[in-house]
Amino acid sequence: MKTYLSFLIMFLIIAMAACVQDEITEELLNEDDLLKSHEIEEGKYSGILARAAEWYISLPEGWEDTDTRYMIFYAHGLQDPGEGPNLPSDTISNRSIEDIITGMGFGYATTSYRDDGFIADEAVEDIQALHKKVCKVLKKMPPDVFILGGPSEGGLVTALTLERYPKSFDGALSICGPIGDFFGQLQYNGNFHVLFNYFFGEDLATLGYSTGSPLGVGENIMDQWRSGELPAAVQQVLYADALQGSIKLLQLLNCAQVPADMTNPMAMGTAALQCLRYNIMITDDLIDRLDGTVPFNNLETDYSGSLNDEALNAQIQRVDANSYMTAMMSVKKYETTGDIQIPFVTIHTTGDHVTPFWHDEIYRAKILSNDNGLLHTSLPVENYGHCTIEESDIVTGLGIVITKIQMMP
Repeated sequence: MKTYLSFLIMFLIIAMAACVQDEITEELLNEDDLLKSHEIEEGKYSGILARAAEWYISLPEGWEDTDTRYMIFYAHGLQDPGEGPNLPSDTISNRSIEDIITGMGFGYATTSYRDDGFIADEAVEDIQALHKKVCKVLKKMPPDVFILGGPSEGGLVTALTLERYPKSFDGALSICGPIGDFFGQLQYNGNFHVLFNYFFGEDLATLGYSTGSPLGVGENIMDQWRSGELPAAVQQVLYADALQGSIKLLQLLNCAQVPADMTNPMAMGTAALQCLRYNIMITDDLIDRLDGTVPFNNLETDYSGSLNDEALNAQIQRVDANSYMTAMMSVKKYETTGDIQIPFVTIHTTGDHVTPFWHDEIYRAKILSNDNGLLHTSLPVENYGHCTIEESDIVTGLGIVITKIQMMP
């Protein structure tokens, strides 16, 4: 362990030194040389921010001669612990976000963030660093309009950024982000976790597997999920249940209030797998980021929707590791205020089982409480699934943001 920590510390020192050296080198270059020093191919540029986060800029053809230059900053979604950090390569309908943006004649800028896992709070600062880098590198042909957007965790990063730094961007677009009530999101996740264990824990145990709990998961279980071993075991017990009419799965989704197409066993199973995956991959990471606080408490929760609610409430795992007040304070850095000063569009699938649609409704209420309702536009997408949107939804959302920016005094 000491060897690993020594190596990690040395790596961070070297990375930080490299970032400082990059900054010193940049100061010695003129505008043309600075841009060229970061060019990886025509119209594409990259480098390293402070905190060792990568940055990337892609410009459309004719950027220099464009009358109004729009730069779209992309805040990517969650990268599992151990997966990154990496620059995003997200797609919609097999077309990259970068191609969609530059194909509209807009510039595209993104960052890897400084770490993987649920890093929304710190990612706000990485977006700010990216903003400064874009202004510096493109000083000779700067953007005129700055727009920030992103899906899932990136949607939360977007909302937190525009609330904390209202002058950095001219407009924003959030897609299926947990922007309404983050503490409520964690209760939703935790409830699903303990309910899954109640209905399927014994079946999974007979195969030699566990999913952990809201109190902790463990690296071994996470590795089993990464390898595909654990998902295969979960699919096996879900399939056995399907042969019996999906009786347990229906109860699980009902009790956990998970949006899913209840007429489609395959869709139900997919929703359950994706919800479980989130809990397995992110529970320990969040506990670590909250200084050991377990951000879930179901001591007084009354579950309903099963065939025997009395037995369910008597036997389900009760978690009371921290008081509600302690847990709520620990996640405050992820909570939004709804205090916006620029045009903001939120896109959310109505049947999102990972970050439910109620986030959009709660965030709208926050905005209204701040008397900023005219700055916000909600675009519900009638569909099941997390971020299951089309390119046309992005185009529509950006169109609204740009129109509202042009109407701003």
